[in-house]
Amino acid sequence: MKIASRRTPFGDRLCFAEVVPHHLLDIQAAFVRRLETEGVHRDDALARSRLDIPGDLPALLQADPQLTAVRWVFDWAVEQADSGDLRDCLWSDDPERLGPPVGRPQTIWCMLANYPRRPSDPDQRQQPQPQRGLQGCLKPPGSLAGPHDTLRHPVISERVDPEMELAVVIGHRSRFLTPDTALRAVAGYVGFCDVGSRDVSERDNNRMDRGKGFDTYGITGPWFVTADEIPDPHRLRIRGWVNGELRQDGSTAQMFHSVPEQLAWLTEALTLAPGDVLSTGTPPGHGVVRPGDVVRGEIEGLGVIENKVVLDD
Repeated sequence: MKIASRRTPFGDRLCFAEVVPHHLLDIQAAFVRRLETEGVHRDDALARSRLDIPGDLPALLQADPQLTAVRWVFDWAVEQADSGDLRDCLWSDDPERLGPPVGRPQTIWCMLANYPRRPSDPDQRQQPQPQRGLQGCLKPPGSLAGPHDTLRHPVISERVDPEMELAVVIGHRSRFLTPDTALRAVAGYVGFCDVGSRDVSERDNNRMDRGKGFDTYGITGPWFVTADEIPDPHRLRIRGWVNGELRQDGSTAQMFHSVPEQLAWLTEALTLAPGDVLSTGTPPGHGVVRPGDVVRGEIEGLGVIENKVVLDD
C-alpha cells in the first residue's frame, strides 16, 4: 500500500495513492463507505472510522501496527476502483497539496557517513566493509516538509546541501532490537531529503543540531510505502537532480551499515515509537543549492519529490 497525506480545508487526511487514477482516496471516507455497504448506519460508521482509522500515521500505527483495518478497506477499494462507488471519497492528486506522509513523529534520526564519499558501482555493496562506527543526529519534527513544498534557504547559510535518503518508519514500540529481528519493527519506507547547512554546523562547533534543523529541512514523501512492497531495502536505486542535472546516482546496496544494524545500534539508547523515522544516509554526489534551483529526488519504489529553493527572508 501507498499512503499519502493530503492537505484539505478539514485538516490533513490520510489517503491511498495510485488506487484511482489521478486521485487520492480518503481512507476514513472509504472505510465509512464500505461499512455502509454492509448495512452499518452512517453515524455508527463515522464513529468507528474515527476509532479504527486515526488521522495521522504515528497514531494509526500506534493503534494498529499491522494496519489491519487499513488493509481491509484497501482490498475493498481496489475492487471498487472502477465502479464509481468511491467518487465521494476522492481528492485531486495535486502535488502541492501533499504533506509529509509521516505526520508528526516523536523522533527523527538521521544517520551520517553511512555511504562512500565517491561514486562507485551502485549495484555493488562495498567490499570489504570499512571499519567505522555508526553515527547520526536527531532532527526536529518541525523541520518536516511535504514532497513538493518549497525548500527555504536560510539567509544565514551559504552551504545548503540536500541529500536524498531512504527512510524507515517504525511500526511498533521498539527497544534493544537485534540485527536478526530489527526488520520486524519496520512498518514501511519513505523517501527523505535530509537537508543541512554545513557552514552553520561549522560555526556551531561542528554540532549538527541547528544546521540540520531549519524549517523545511526534512522533505518527506511523496507517500509511505508498506514494508511488504519493498522486499529488500538494500537494493534500491537513489537518484537526485538539481535543475535537471543528475548529481546523485547510487544504491542502498552501498550502505556501510545495513538497516537492521542501524536499528539495533540506535535502540541500544532510544525507545522508538510507532511512526518514528530513521533516515539511513545518502550516496555521494550531492552538493550546494541556491535560491531559484529546483531539487528532484527519486528512490526506486518510493516515488519522486521535487522542490524549488526559495530565500527564507
